[in-house]
Amino acid sequence: MNINKDEFKEVDFKFEALNNCPLCDKEVMLPNGKICWLNVDFWYVVCPNCGLKFMNPRPNQESYRDFYKNKFWQQKIRNLGFHQTGQAWQTSKYKWDNEEEWDPEFGIKNLSDKTKELRVGGIIDVLQQHIALNNTVDILEVGCAFPVTLQALKRWHNCNVFAIEPSDEIQKIIQEDKDIFLIGNYAEDLEEISRQSRKFDVIIFSHALENTTNPVSIIKHAKASLKENGFIYIQTPNLLVYDQMNPYHPYIFSSQSLKFMTDKCQLRYKKISPTIDRMLVALFFMK
Repeated sequence: MNINKDEFKEVDFKFEALNNCPLCDKEVMLPNGKICWLNVDFWYVVCPNCGLKFMNPRPNQESYRDFYKNKFWQQKIRNLGFHQTGQAWQTSKYKWDNEEEWDPEFGIKNLSDKTKELRVGGIIDVLQQHIALNNTVDILEVGCAFPVTLQALKRWHNCNVFAIEPSDEIQKIIQEDKDIFLIGNYAEDLEEISRQSRKFDVIIFSHALENTTNPVSIIKHAKASLKENGFIYIQTPNLLVYDQMNPYHPYIFSSQSLKFMTDKCQLRYKKISPTIDRMLVALFFMK
């Protein structure tokens, strides 16, 4: 592939400062670390009221939209993205990870295999414990990336599957699969989707909610997109175990902050993962 790799090694984020916690609106924010990527500093603070850790200042929404559309997966499949070791408690390197640049075709297979092994079985196991998966079930995944979870839900249970995904490069892969309906580019598209007649039994945010700039608003719109007995599946780095400061992540959630969010959105919170799991898995139910 004729690719100028240098274009994937540059970012031009425009930053905005937050005067209040975006979850609970309190003004007290405690400095809590930083990272540096491509000669840009990314600073984090933590809110002592709700337990949310967040980037401040942070790239604005338009900067992130451009990045996720044109750079994120284009970098990842070439192994040119952000690397930071030592952020997870008692965790070794994944067998897929190395520091060498990849050919993009290899990168697609490598990351697709990694996603299948780390996510698909666990997500579907949790869903099956809370809903009978069959051809009457409508499932939307927000930020689905390689659509391996949606493909498995279709192949194994014949569910009706829908996707939101910003990356131009990944959208081409999704559109090659005639069973998956791509219905949006960004999580913020849920606002318009919530006004439509189609509603979903399950909305999945797997490694996606932490990448948004306004998660409370997005969860409210996701709630409005659910059927009466529908629920939201969340999988995100666990602040207690996996303090993943990362230029892609404006937010790092704890169980406390997710519970605070469900209360604010008038949803019911159910924590699924054990306290010391690297990934925090939770379900948000309609009250």
